[in-house]
Order: sequence, then structure tokens, then C-alpha cells
Amino acid sequence: MISEIEQYKTNLYIYFNALGGLTTSGFAVLQLLRGDYATGIISSMGFVYFSIIVYTLLIHKKYLWKGRGFVLFIPMVILNVTNLHPEFGIYWAYVGVLSFFLVLELKDACIGVSIFLGAIFYVVSLHFPLPVQLRIYASLFLVAIFSFLLSYFINRLLNQVTVLVTRDSLTHAYNRHTFNASMKRALYTAIRYKTPASLFIFDLDFFKKVNDNYGHQAGDKVLKIVSSTIQNRLRDSDRLFRYGGEEFAILLNQTNEEVAIKLAEELRLLVESQDYGIDRTVTISGGVSAARASDQVSSWIERCDKALYEAKSSGRNNVILSHPL
Repeated sequence: MISEIEQYKTNLYIYFNALGGLTTSGFAVLQLLRGDYATGIISSMGFVYFSIIVYTLLIHKKYLWKGRGFVLFIPMVILNVTNLHPEFGIYWAYVGVLSFFLVLELKDACIGVSIFLGAIFYVVSLHFPLPVQLRIYASLFLVAIFSFLLSYFINRLLNQVTVLVTRDSLTHAYNRHTFNASMKRALYTAIRYKTPASLFIFDLDFFKKVNDNYGHQAGDKVLKIVSSTIQNRLRDSDRLFRYGGEEFAILLNQTNEEVAIKLAEELRLLVESQDYGIDRTVTISGGVSAARASDQVSSWIERCDKALYEAKSSGRNNVILSHPL
């Protein structure tokens, strides 16, 4: 689902930039035929830019410069046309305002529109009487506000959907679906670029007794405290996943086995030291393993699982570094 959301965003950028390329190419031809070579050349450069953007989105799945190169072409062309031909050029200003929100991220769009409106208002003041100026100002401002609100709510909706499909609703750790995709990416990166990555899988010791003796609400509280305690300690590049039930996994990017086992031990002590509102100590047992060049995702996880079972069978409340299979 998360990949589908990302693909949806990519497709939107492809469509809008392709439309920008078609528009600038046609506009360039029109202006060159009319003898407005400056506008024609800028529009032609815009066509080249949009073509490059579409190519990088299609082939490399990358939004080059986050679309910011757009401001060098479309707004400049609109300002120039409005100054040279104000009687019809001003209508393109409305398209310009909308296009900021279509091809840029929201923050960049707001900054760009503010600057663009200031420039277009100045040009308008040079060519139109005051009553007409006020109508143009008001209508452009309303278009900007409505475009902002539409973009804001679409982004907010997509962000909420992303959270729903990637996070566990109880613990706010990443969910099992995200774990599978993240493991594939981490292993690919580790093997291709020969960078370390480690996995720490653990579960809560005797968690069933917590649910049986204190109720499921107390059990849920324990899970949430464990999750928040660990997430507060991890780096931004690390990811905590709820692997299943009371079992969790931590993907440690750019981390070798030696560092990973030290961190795992630190997390074990942190979990043990927390107050869970019940009259018993909560502990964890876990296994740690680093990615290897010969690994598949399944073999990497299998080593961690074996180390986890070894930690449980040796008395629990400990973490163990995996041995080669």
C-alpha cells in the first residue's frame, strides 16, 4: 500500500510536468512566430526542463530538485508576457498561481507564490487603473488561497493514509508490512555498497502472564511504554517494528554487530528499568545479527530468531549475538 501511495505521488508529478512541457513547447512556438524571441527562448528552455523532469521520474523515480527549477521558467514567462501584453497576459497569472501548487511541495509552493504575487502585482500596477488592479489582486489572492487549501488537505490526507498503512496503531512502531519492505531495501543497500546493517529481534518475557494477571489493558500499556522507551533511544535512521504480538524488531542501518549488541544490551536495561504500573518487572530477550553478503532476507531473520531462542533458553532477560549458520 505504501508503495502505491508513493507511485500515486510520482504519477501526479509526471502528469503535471508533462502538461508543463506541452504547454511551454506550444507557447514557445507561438511566441517565436510572433517575434517575441526572449519569451520564446525562455519557454523553450522550460520545455527542456520539464522533459528532463519527466525522464528522471519515469526512469530513476526521482523528482529532480523537487521541481524547484520550475520557478526559472513558467513564472518568468508569465511576468514577461504580462508586462508586454497586459490585456491578455494577466490571465496566465492565474495559471501560474495554480501551477506552483501542482509541481512543488507545499512549503516551496507557498514561498514561490508569495514572491510571484508580489512581482505580478507590481506589473499590474504599471498597466491597469486602480479599480481594475483591485479586482485582479482580489481574484489572484482567492485563487492562491483555494489552491493552498486544496494542496494542504490532499497532502494531509496522504500523510494520514501513509501513517495508517505503515504504523502499528497501538505502539506506533512500524508494522509487519513495512518491516518486509524495509528489510529488502536494507539488505540490498548493505550488499551493494558494502555498508553494515544489523537486525535486533526481541520479545517480552512471560508477556502472557501480564495479560492473564493484570488484564489486556495493562498489557497494552506495557507494549506502548516499551515501544516509546526504545523509539526515544534510537536514531532517526533506525526503525522499530512490531513484528507480531509482543515481538519487536529493530533495523539498525550503518551499524555493525559489535555496536548493535551493545545497543541491544542498553535497550534491555532501559526496558527493565521502566515503571509499567504493575507489581512485576518487564524484561526482554533478543537476538542480534548483521547482514552478510550471502544473505537473503529470510536467512538474516533466521539467524536473529535462533539467537532469540537461545536467549530464552538460557534464562531470558538477555540478548545474544548470532553465530554463523
